[in-house]
Amino acid sequence: MNTRALMMAVRIGLRGLVTRKAMTIMTIIAIATAVALLVALETVTYGVKYTVELEVKSILPADLMVYTSSAIIPEQLVNMINGLRYVEYAAPAILTGAIAGGHQITLIGLSTDSFSYFYPQLTQGSLPIGSDDCIISQQLAQALNATVGSYIYVYVPQGLTGTYSVLKLRVSGIFTSIFGGLLGFQVYMVVAPLGYLQSQLNTGDFVNVIFIKVVGDNAAIIGRLNTAMKQLIPEAQVYEQQSIIGSVNEIVNLINVFFLIVIVLSVVIAGLIVAIMVLINIRERRREIGIMKAIGASNGQVMLIFITQVIAVSLIGGLIGLIGGYYGSILMVKLINYLGYSINIIIRPMPQFFALGLATALGTGVVASVPPLMSIVRIRPAEVIRTE
Repeated sequence: MNTRALMMAVRIGLRGLVTRKAMTIMTIIAIATAVALLVALETVTYGVKYTVELEVKSILPADLMVYTSSAIIPEQLVNMINGLRYVEYAAPAILTGAIAGGHQITLIGLSTDSFSYFYPQLTQGSLPIGSDDCIISQQLAQALNATVGSYIYVYVPQGLTGTYSVLKLRVSGIFTSIFGGLLGFQVYMVVAPLGYLQSQLNTGDFVNVIFIKVVGDNAAIIGRLNTAMKQLIPEAQVYEQQSIIGSVNEIVNLINVFFLIVIVLSVVIAGLIVAIMVLINIRERRREIGIMKAIGASNGQVMLIFITQVIAVSLIGGLIGLIGGYYGSILMVKLINYLGYSINIIIRPMPQFFALGLATALGTGVVASVPPLMSIVRIRPAEVIRTE
């Protein structure tokens, strides 16, 4: 096909779109909707996973967490682990359930030098200074109506006796967490100095949690340490940071299954509308097609007219969908926050999702147009001219 014939086919195709504005607009809207849904879902999903990963690494900045239900781990063991050349640090801690203001909370005790490993994002105040200072999650601060300088009472159950140790703690700072509001969870958390909790809970130099960070995040070493900790402390449960992140991602992926079904249906509907548009155009222009074939136009040249229409509509719809999908993801996050779920999801423009959206638009249009385009082959010039 020479350049002149190609340009003529393109002009005829684009002219056909202008003369059938209603059908063109409807097709563009269908494609744009499917692409917008796809881009929005992928962008929000990536944002959730990325933010969760950052948050988990902030709350659990360690490759392994060794946990026992009671404080039976001697701090000397933590010192031994710190002496291993492939361990960046091992931080002792106490982690237990408690009650504050009638709410179930998580109480954590960290040594003073361990606070630097966890990088809590403080919105107010500072890290604990005095022995009875603490920092609390923003969700708990709202529930207790507590501010920096307020005193809170924390009740820690003592075994199965039904008695409690009562701790009076001064709030020195308030920190945020993505998990407040995520999937309906409310994290009420208090973090206090380890030494103070050990003295108040009479645990001596024992803890029930060790956070272990491996040099270079070496997966093989993490696996060996995991096995060693389970053998050394049979009562312990060992959690890997990446396993926690993977579990959260699996939950997000399961939720996305429903939205993927909606997107697939939107793509199918868009494809059907494209096919209908092409079929209607071919039927309305049967006489023109017959005449073009009679004067020597090939099936490929005739098809190019309609393929031009499909590509133009798909591109326009795809570009609109990309813009709508990105800004739609931002509005989606704002809507979630407006409904009371304080999730600080990081939304960023991702080129790979834009490429996927544009490819989906073009692919849907081209694939959907194939069946009606095949009808052009069956149009015979002599029959069309005679009957019409």
